[in-house]
Amino acid sequence: HGQAKIKSSEEEKEKKRKEREQKVKHYKTGMEKIFAKRKNQEHDNEALTLTADILMSNPDVYTLWNFRKEILLTYKKEKTDEDLSKLLSSELGLTEVCLKYNPKSYCAWYHRLWLISNWPRPDLMVELNLCNKYLKMDERNFHCWDYRRAVVSLLGLQPVEELQYTLTKIEENFSNYSSWHYRSKLLPRIHPDPAGVRPVDEKNHLYELELVENAAFTDPNDQSAWFYLRWLLGRLQPPLKAVLLSGRNIRLCAAFNRSVTFCDKDNLREEGVNVYIEGSPQTKWMSLCYVKDAGIHSSKAWFVDLPANVSDTMKVIFTYKDGHNEEVTLQKNSDYCWFSEPVFDSPFSPNLVTVLNQQLNSCNQLLELEPESKWTLLTSTVLMQALDKFGYKDIILKRLELLKKCDKLRANYYDDLRSKFLIECLLQKWDFSEKVSFANLDLTTVYHSQYLIGAITVDFTNNRLSRSLHDLYTLSKCQVLHLDKNNLENLKGLPRLPALKTLTLHGNKLSSVEDIVPYLSKHKSLERLVISNNPIATHGFGDLAMALPGVSIICDSQANQL
Repeated sequence: HGQAKIKSSEEEKEKKRKEREQKVKHYKTGMEKIFAKRKNQEHDNEALTLTADILMSNPDVYTLWNFRKEILLTYKKEKTDEDLSKLLSSELGLTEVCLKYNPKSYCAWYHRLWLISNWPRPDLMVELNLCNKYLKMDERNFHCWDYRRAVVSLLGLQPVEELQYTLTKIEENFSNYSSWHYRSKLLPRIHPDPAGVRPVDEKNHLYELELVENAAFTDPNDQSAWFYLRWLLGRLQPPLKAVLLSGRNIRLCAAFNRSVTFCDKDNLREEGVNVYIEGSPQTKWMSLCYVKDAGIHSSKAWFVDLPANVSDTMKVIFTYKDGHNEEVTLQKNSDYCWFSEPVFDSPFSPNLVTVLNQQLNSCNQLLELEPESKWTLLTSTVLMQALDKFGYKDIILKRLELLKKCDKLRANYYDDLRSKFLIECLLQKWDFSEKVSFANLDLTTVYHSQYLIGAITVDFTNNRLSRSLHDLYTLSKCQVLHLDKNNLENLKGLPRLPALKTLTLHGNKLSSVEDIVPYLSKHKSLERLVISNNPIATHGFGDLAMALPGVSIICDSQANQL
């Protein structure tokens, strides 16, 4: 900074080289002695001295800390309480020396936690003050935050005290991601939402929204407060529930609002769900996400063969681990189909709506001054979705497109956000008839595909699903699937669809038999394949016809006459 750089003389360079060589030699010699002692199980003071000597200049050698633990556990069996107390003090002193050398040494912090957790009568208030000291030096030292949470737990401090501490740290510096994050963990414990929908109750929700608004608009380019605001606008994970049942073709498919795991017993392994059809437990569930020899795995969509004597009216009961039951009556004249209208958002109270509108106005004002402020743009889209996703639909889409230009490194992320938003809008308007169209939406992925288990005709024309074909595993009843103009170079990821009869692939980039046949060989019901306007349509038609006998392959304008 304003001073000329003085080059080191050859003599000084040589001196430094020799010093480095000496340090390396010292390190290697010390490590050889330490490994020999560990191999021979020599748990003595010399081993403690040797390991300490190296750790003070290199505190991240995890093996040495583990060796010290082994020695200390041996001493713990042999020495008096007074000697153990001295050992603890000495060991804590060593970790503090190491932390001065590297305040973010994971190994040193963890060793200190191990000491206070396994040794008698540690002075936990000293530990809490140590945390305060290091967080004053660097309030975003997440190693220290983790250690602090452990100390607080051992001390039995009330969460409300820690909540006040996070506020103090935030007031010192708004750009304190760790404090905001810790706050998001404490608030649901102290002020839970009685309805179980929002992160906190309404009174504190309003306060937190005001607090984070001040922080976010003080420094719009800092991400900490924006992340916290997005958490406040979110909703808690809803209880597990069935969202759709479809019983065509002697097989009952069940879709859930999140992934669950079936096992060979009469329940779901982690979620504790029992499923009964006409009073009989159903145990032979299989995932629609077919994976050969995969055993137990998670899925949002499952199927089970229906009993042979199923009546015109079929009762299905789900009992859940949390104690609630769900009973659904299916009728044969409706193909044993039932669905629960999808809910992707939860309504806000009038008071919260007022505050959110104020925040949206603040975002819009800031965007007038800084039209390419990434965090402001993103948060404004979240606010608009929370307030009125259909009313703000066009503005939301425009801002997501602008985000792709302002933040090019995350363009794919914004594409997926856009896809999720559009799919949710469509599903909330769909009447769950046999046909559903996602055509011309420029989708890059498929969210909430479990809602499609009963669809017969599904249209994904003119999207970008080349990397998302695996998401279509829930189309178990689909007979006609349109994947035209999806920039497909092959069908990698396309799941086995047992009912599929017609597949249209018009206007893609499929050029060889190998791009198609390996992924269609298990589609035994396939009758019609449209490949017009693909390279293979002009030079590989014959090979494709031979590889797929019994399938009518169309490679001309008939593709559009379905």
